[in-house]
Amino acid sequence: MRFRRVARSAPALTLLVTALGAVASAGGGVVVYQAQQRMLAQAVEHRVALIESAVRGETGRYLAALRSVAAAAGAFDTLTAVKFGELAGPLRSAGMPGVTSIAFFVPATDEQVGPVQQQWRQRGAPGLVLHPVGTGREHIFSIFSEPFDGVTAAATGIDVTQAAAPTAALLQARDTGTVAVSDTYQLIRDMRLPPAQRQQSFVLTAPVYAVPDPAAPVPPTGAGPPDADPAHAAGRDDASAFRGWVLMGLRGQDFIGGTLQQITQGSADVTLQAVAADGRLDSVAALEAPSRRARTIRRDVEVTVAQRRWRLHLDIISAGLPGAGPAHVATTGAGLGLTALVAALVAVLATGRRRADARIAAATAQLRAAETEAREQAGLLTAVLDSVSDGVGVVDERGAFLLHNPAAQAMLGVDDRDGPHEWQAHYGLFHADGVTPFPADELPLTRALRGQSSTEVPMVVRNSANPDGIVITVSARPLHPTAGRPGAVAVFHDVTARTAAERQLADATDRLRRELDRRLSAEADLRAARDDLAAQQQYLREVLDTIDVTVVTCGTDGLLVHANRAARAALPDSAGPLDIVAAARQLRFTHPDGSAFTDAETPLARALRGEHVDGVEAHVVHADGTRHVTMLHARPLHGPDGRITGAVASSYSITALREREAELTAFAGIVAHDLKSPLSVITSYTDLLHQDLAERGDTEHADLLDRVLITARRMSRLIDDLLGYAAARDATLSTTPVELGALVEEVVTERLAAAGVPGTPPPQICVGPLPTLHADPALLRQLFDNLIGNAVKYTPPGRPGQVTITAEPHGDGHVRIVVADRGIGIPDGQHDAIFTGFHRAHRAAGYTGTGLGLAICQRVVHRHGGTITATDNPGGGARFTVTLPTTSATEQPTAGAPDARPHHTTTR
Repeated sequence: MRFRRVARSAPALTLLVTALGAVASAGGGVVVYQAQQRMLAQAVEHRVALIESAVRGETGRYLAALRSVAAAAGAFDTLTAVKFGELAGPLRSAGMPGVTSIAFFVPATDEQVGPVQQQWRQRGAPGLVLHPVGTGREHIFSIFSEPFDGVTAAATGIDVTQAAAPTAALLQARDTGTVAVSDTYQLIRDMRLPPAQRQQSFVLTAPVYAVPDPAAPVPPTGAGPPDADPAHAAGRDDASAFRGWVLMGLRGQDFIGGTLQQITQGSADVTLQAVAADGRLDSVAALEAPSRRARTIRRDVEVTVAQRRWRLHLDIISAGLPGAGPAHVATTGAGLGLTALVAALVAVLATGRRRADARIAAATAQLRAAETEAREQAGLLTAVLDSVSDGVGVVDERGAFLLHNPAAQAMLGVDDRDGPHEWQAHYGLFHADGVTPFPADELPLTRALRGQSSTEVPMVVRNSANPDGIVITVSARPLHPTAGRPGAVAVFHDVTARTAAERQLADATDRLRRELDRRLSAEADLRAARDDLAAQQQYLREVLDTIDVTVVTCGTDGLLVHANRAARAALPDSAGPLDIVAAARQLRFTHPDGSAFTDAETPLARALRGEHVDGVEAHVVHADGTRHVTMLHARPLHGPDGRITGAVASSYSITALREREAELTAFAGIVAHDLKSPLSVITSYTDLLHQDLAERGDTEHADLLDRVLITARRMSRLIDDLLGYAAARDATLSTTPVELGALVEEVVTERLAAAGVPGTPPPQICVGPLPTLHADPALLRQLFDNLIGNAVKYTPPGRPGQVTITAEPHGDGHVRIVVADRGIGIPDGQHDAIFTGFHRAHRAAGYTGTGLGLAICQRVVHRHGGTITATDNPGGGARFTVTLPTTSATEQPTAGAPDARPHHTTTR
């Protein structure tokens, strides 16, 4: 009876089990499908972000390089073909896909074409021919051109106004004073290619302005624009003039291929479109993935480049991305299969418990396998983030961390800490100097939570896990709306190794300086042995062939007598005797301004006339075709009777030194342009706020603003010293008769007015009779202002400064000036090092400074043909001895003159 009731209820129970199993299987499939869709969306957004970041990063790098070349070009008083080639040359190794060339352009009207052509021929472009297109308008000509792609030939003399797109970009760059990007068009040089090889291209252009000279007179109000001046168009230097443009050609297809080939990895088609000035959308270039799989996802991303908007259209292949697999189908199928098995078991329950248990076990194993596959799909996205070397961090709108991949955890070194206000102290985040704490409100993730994007912000992370600190760059942006919740994402990149490499470069520069000093010492030894040249000729040849300094000798007839190993490698091959004039012509000796040496100007020819030649800078082309910047010296050789029997010349390459100095000049120009004005605004507003707080009696916040003002003024002094350091070498030397006594009186008066400290006796400065010098007044004032300022500053606390300035004749037409003090003196072994840039001998003693003052002094003295040394002052303190030429011997003072007069202050 019981068996029959079970048998009658079995069909109903089977149907119930089947229905419940089907519902559960469908629900599981929906859950897995939704998880897959979230994973797929995150994978797509990550891929889109990588592509967008690559395009932004590359275009930003191109714009930065263009700005640097433009700033450096403007820093030169006279821009030549050689200088422009030195500026653009390092960019060839920078890996810039798509760049065809970098060129320098100038404007000219119809009347100015001839003068402009003649002027730039004299600056290193002897074959320049300008080809104006049309009349009655302003033309824009290419003057210098440096090809980059190995295919494009250097093209000069082209009037770019025949192409509307680059012309509009050039005019916009001049009007706005910033980098401009053109509409898409075909480069003029590409119009001669077959249609299948032509590409849509852009040009990036930056205006070139002369670096302002603080000593230059201010132009009168109402003066016309620089480009309207025919003299300027012909190349005349003007301290505030617009010089022209630096223009970079960029082929779109090569740029996209070189930038995104590795990023896309064949997973998407990318089309670059540019929004033209009239609003139309031009297709520039396309990168097609080799896969034949369906493109199921489309995205459009806008990238702003200078004033233009570019659009990246992406057709993404979803197959192979995390979440794109059929896991939801497998889950649903497995559930339905399990349901069928359970229903069958219920239906055939009477067939035996043993067989039913076996089937249940099999179904359970299948369900577990389906669950495992679903979990593997869900973890794939995490595995992708864990595999990248860059750190990735994601926070919600409150600053709570949702994700930190292992690379980010390794860089930050400590556990996560929620709340932006605690990040700086917890992780140990500092500015690039490694000392200044990074304000919480300015952190890239904090700014991203406010909707602001940041790109490659440098910072130092130093905490218990990274006690020595690591250098990283951080890029952050708000989460895309498709993420489903507000928040921000940041990418961290470890640049510690790159920073260390830059330090190694600085060390290498220091070693080069020491090597130059060693070579100069060797050259001095050679000059001392010139009287024994004939008797020791073979010995000297063996010695000279072992050094890298180039040494040649010639007879009174001008024929070369001997050349050491370094000289033979540089000189051209000759079947017979080679005279000095022919050698100089074949080496193509040119001055730094690009003008050629005359036959009479060559150092050996001058030495044969009895002159002593020191420190002549020349640009030469060696026999192997390489270009070098060389420092030349020459001396006449005398026989026992005093007659000239020949001449000897030596030289060494200073190419690397000049490249470093050009970088410093460019940096000084950028500092003057980009830092000086905003720093002045910060100081002014901080001072106003300080006064307001002081009037209100808020001393606590006023003291904080005092620290801000002190830091801002310290930074202003650093900028002034950097500019002075560059100007001491590059500024035009305008020499006139200078009454040194009156000049020093002014410096002393100003220093005494600023030196008073409450509770400290005023300094005593004693100035003796000083001569008249033939020198540059501005540079001479800077020299004595630094020397007197140092003598007053480096005095023990609580003691008045004591400074004595005296002068005495020294040799033929020179005067020796001594600035002596009773200060803290110079540490042992640092009497020469103090003249090195950024060297501070008393850094640990609490004396502030930039370490550039004495380096500036040395440059000023050397430019006037003098010397400067530092020694200990007997009885304590330091003595600085400056030797400078005078206008005549009668103007030199008598040593020990009794009318030395003290100067001192009695009140603050």
